[in-house]
Amino acid sequence: MTPEELTYVSVLICSIPAGRLFKGRGPRFRQWVGSGLGAGLTLVTCGPHALHSLVTALGTWLVLRAAPRRCGWATLVWTFGYLLFFRTPELWGLPQPPPYANALQLLLTLKMVSMAIDVQDQREAELKGVTSSERGELIGGLQGCPGLVEILCYSYCYLGLLTGPFYRLRTYQDWLWGPTPPVPPSLLWGRLRWVPLLALGAEVVGRVFPSGALMGPALWGWPFPWRLLYSAPVFLAFRLRFYVAWLSSEAACVAAAFGGYPKEWGARPGCGPTRRGEMGGQPPEHWDYECIRTVDPWGTERCYGVREGLRRWNMTVQWWLQHYVLYTLSTVYRAAVTLLVSAYWHGLQGGLYLSLLSLPLWLAAERAPVPLPRALPPALVGAVRRALPMRVFEYLSVGFVLRRGEDVIRYWAALGFCMHILPVVGIVVGGGSPSMEAIKRWRNPLCVW
Repeated sequence: MTPEELTYVSVLICSIPAGRLFKGRGPRFRQWVGSGLGAGLTLVTCGPHALHSLVTALGTWLVLRAAPRRCGWATLVWTFGYLLFFRTPELWGLPQPPPYANALQLLLTLKMVSMAIDVQDQREAELKGVTSSERGELIGGLQGCPGLVEILCYSYCYLGLLTGPFYRLRTYQDWLWGPTPPVPPSLLWGRLRWVPLLALGAEVVGRVFPSGALMGPALWGWPFPWRLLYSAPVFLAFRLRFYVAWLSSEAACVAAAFGGYPKEWGARPGCGPTRRGEMGGQPPEHWDYECIRTVDPWGTERCYGVREGLRRWNMTVQWWLQHYVLYTLSTVYRAAVTLLVSAYWHGLQGGLYLSLLSLPLWLAAERAPVPLPRALPPALVGAVRRALPMRVFEYLSVGFVLRRGEDVIRYWAALGFCMHILPVVGIVVGGGSPSMEAIKRWRNPLCVW
């Protein structure tokens, strides 16, 4: 385990019992202590590089004050533009930020854009004559434009600070000012019971199958099946680490009673409630913490398609991309544009773009009606459907593991770009990708892409 991973584990372990500090406490205590813990954590892990996050938050506050009716897109340009400055310190003669500062900056960018768009929606509601109480019932609706102190407290709340989940300002306000949700032990235990085993598995698999072997000169001397299958344990160790981080971060939120809503409110990951009603008085079994749910490990491992696998991975960020990028585009290429935004948000390394921009091929191939011989046994078809998506993710995950574009292309070339050729064949055999009208009729409204 690297020093960086040890730091993340230590932060997550300490965050879970810290939730007991807020039991029975008032909103001001939650606001100041929660943000104080986060600010202290930021200073300890990021040092002087914490100034990047402070500048981002202050800049967003200025945008909200200067252009409240256009602050959504203005904040998007400001925060994503600052990401470029943040990731190219060598051009400005600045030291390289630590990985913790990068994680903080990523999540802060999502928070600031989400908050600004919600403020813009609130301003538009005012112009339409919607009353203050009615605005509060809008999905994610705010009662007013947040001030500088509230923005800073939201930015540095210790919950999800470095590992997620992403949550909206309204969710944060509900935690401060709303009734305290119950915390059934089963919800906390359900997220933590597998974490030690997953952490052990990630460490063992990572040591036995180091990712560096994918870049070694010996790669071309391996038999083709071994070259293809070696990415399986590498990706297994990769996703097990994220399962540990995200499940622990969810547990920290549950321990602090953060993100809990009555089940009838229909809370969704990242979004928060999709409808509102009376809060309080419901028995514990009528509450859930879907709002801060980041990953569905079992659903990810058993997914029947690439699209379904995407929906169950990093779910709060997937909602952000869907709500603030995908649904704002009308072009036929909106899935590709959304994935391009996702790649830029993740970083500037070429491997990220190669992996994410290869996904539209598989999304199109899944929609193509590929004819199958009737003689094929249903059990075989089901086994292929279950096995293929994970093989796709293993192949494409190399971009996130190796990062450098030339290393990724070298590995894919050693495999003959097989997982790029296969979806093209499927699209051709299926008669091409379906029309946009067919896609719209077919698409589940809760689907990510």
